[in-house]
Amino acid sequence: MITPISFAGGNLPVDLTNCDREPIHIPGSIQPHGALLAFARNGTLLIHSENANDMLGALPNIGAALDFDHLNQPVRDAIAKALTLEEVHDDILDTQLPTGKFDIIFSKSGGLVLVEFEQSRQSAITLDAFAVLAQRAISRIQRQTDTDELLRVAVSEIHALTGFDRVMAYRFLPDDSGEVVAEWRRDDLEPFVGQRYPAGDIPAQARRLYILNPLRLIADIGYRPVALFPQNNPLTHAPLDLSRSVLRSVSPIHVEYLTNMGVAASMSISIVVNDRLWGMIACHHMTPYLVPRAVRMSCQLLSQIVSVLVERTLTQEHARAIQRSAAVRIRITERTSQAGDLLHALSEENPNFLDLIACQGAAASIDGRVTVFGNAPSEAHVLQWINWLDTNVSSDVFLTDSIVRDVPALQDASGNMAGLLAVRFHSERNGYLFWFRNEQIESVRWGGNPDKTYGIGPLGDRLTPRGSFTEWKQEVKNRSHAWLASELEIASQFRTDLQAIALAKSTLSERARDMLFATLGHDLRDPLQAIMMAAEMLERQGATESGKTQSALGKRITNSSGRMKRLISEVLDVSRIQNGLGLSIVRLPTPIAPLLRDLVREVAIAHPHLQILLDIGQAGSADVDADRLSQVVSNLLSNARHHGDNAKPIRVVAKSDEDNLHISIANHGPAIDPQLLPNLFNPFKSSSLQNEKNQGGLGLGLYIVKEIVKGHDGSIAVRCVEGEVIFDIIIPK
Repeated sequence: MITPISFAGGNLPVDLTNCDREPIHIPGSIQPHGALLAFARNGTLLIHSENANDMLGALPNIGAALDFDHLNQPVRDAIAKALTLEEVHDDILDTQLPTGKFDIIFSKSGGLVLVEFEQSRQSAITLDAFAVLAQRAISRIQRQTDTDELLRVAVSEIHALTGFDRVMAYRFLPDDSGEVVAEWRRDDLEPFVGQRYPAGDIPAQARRLYILNPLRLIADIGYRPVALFPQNNPLTHAPLDLSRSVLRSVSPIHVEYLTNMGVAASMSISIVVNDRLWGMIACHHMTPYLVPRAVRMSCQLLSQIVSVLVERTLTQEHARAIQRSAAVRIRITERTSQAGDLLHALSEENPNFLDLIACQGAAASIDGRVTVFGNAPSEAHVLQWINWLDTNVSSDVFLTDSIVRDVPALQDASGNMAGLLAVRFHSERNGYLFWFRNEQIESVRWGGNPDKTYGIGPLGDRLTPRGSFTEWKQEVKNRSHAWLASELEIASQFRTDLQAIALAKSTLSERARDMLFATLGHDLRDPLQAIMMAAEMLERQGATESGKTQSALGKRITNSSGRMKRLISEVLDVSRIQNGLGLSIVRLPTPIAPLLRDLVREVAIAHPHLQILLDIGQAGSADVDADRLSQVVSNLLSNARHHGDNAKPIRVVAKSDEDNLHISIANHGPAIDPQLLPNLFNPFKSSSLQNEKNQGGLGLGLYIVKEIVKGHDGSIAVRCVEGEVIFDIIIPK
């Protein structure tokens, strides 16, 4: 029997209209193939599952500690050790207690240490044979370079390890619907490959749990939940959070969903790429099925390897797309920078900016003038789009794969186009670039009708999950192919190029022009000359030189061009600041930890010998301009690398309190001369211009950092403490 549940603290019943808010992390119960104990740090038992005494034998009363009559000595010692650790991770497999064999799993929740005892099932294969199977699976998976083939091999190997009746690999699409791209199944089961499942099948809070706890087993769909006693965590006075629990009870809606599929047991394994649920391996069995903990741990290891290989493949595809566009972008930029009329230069053939991104039409506009390319809307309709963007979109990039869905008011202004990518490169002169895509009619094979239906389910008269998973076909119209991350980066790079050109051509003050031309004429001369010389050497040597030589030259080109790009960006920012235009800052809710993690990863790739320590677990979220905050952190990391002792680690610390975001970046090195401190954040200071470790630096980095922080109503300060130079940033959340 399935018991209806309500939201914590209210009487609102859970159904498909609000299942995305169902508190599945605090069910108040566990599955019955194990028992749960929760201990305070002082060793007292504060919560237990109601089957704990029957399954584990004598236990202490609530509020008391373990003694010699409870469990056994090795388990008591392991629990005592776990209570002293900050991170609890050591499991105990196949332990013999007086009441039977158990796998013991440790985790933390709300100040408590959770100890879960899962009944052990004798595996059909020996440990040695199992190790050989796992090693073979890892070897086969690592040899794959194509994503689809990688998933196909992973599905086959996980079936061999687990014995499930069906193993499927899902890949989530940009709209969060999932498509089955690989499958192993029992011969008498209908195939699901190629079928799609709506995003609502996995609500947002379930996706969060799949990232926190990447493997989830339901041994018997027909189980009777075992309640926790007491229900609330005595330390927090809230229901016990079971997000990381392996025995956590299952949402009744999910039970009903699996029951409708004829599934009696299931296991899901997450594929996480860039901290996002990219895909999933779903295992189904038609009878109750308890997979041993050791087997599940091996499957989780396989999924982690799959995640790494998928991320590597996607990164390579992204890099190839950027590389393909670079030559086109450079030729267009060179031509545009030399032309008197920007739109005329963009409209010239071989190539024009229509060739940068896969699309069927494009348009460019500045000062109310419009030029269209290919199968694009008329000039008058493009002006309607500009008016709408100016009124409704604050950011400089807007995209949609369905104009009808997202901007129905401009459906008539889009011709037969369904998708749009628009970037603003000059806000004062209404400079815009547009790429348009045709409608891509798609025949989707859904695993059952994806629409919610009203009916009588085990939870009563309400919206119920699909009762049939028979293939249901739907023709999807008014949508284009989704815009890829690489295409957004190409558009953003081209936008930056045009901003630089537009700024150079604008009527700015004499000082801004002098700064820009002086930098272009002097400080960029050396890196440009290095690029030209290295490129010429590569061309002469061709394939006659070793790959090592070419790699070194390529690295020189990358470093020099990167320096050139930084100098241009810094000068453009300074020009805007000192001419009263200010920096463009758009604050949006932003998770801080992923942003910092990505920045540090980029620095680590560029400088593999540099050690950076992260302490960002309490960074939280804040309303910031993510691009500008990235610029701040990148500049400070570069500053630390140039001026610090690179034999010692750089520290990055971020945390949030109720009102502010605090970020500190520290490097080992000599204290800053007190005489330099008053001018530290000024541009063109002599200490920067004469710095041997950063030759050619203009001192613009710290100046721009201060202006960005000030633009966020924040503050930045520097202090020298015990051999470290520390920059402290405070930004109101």
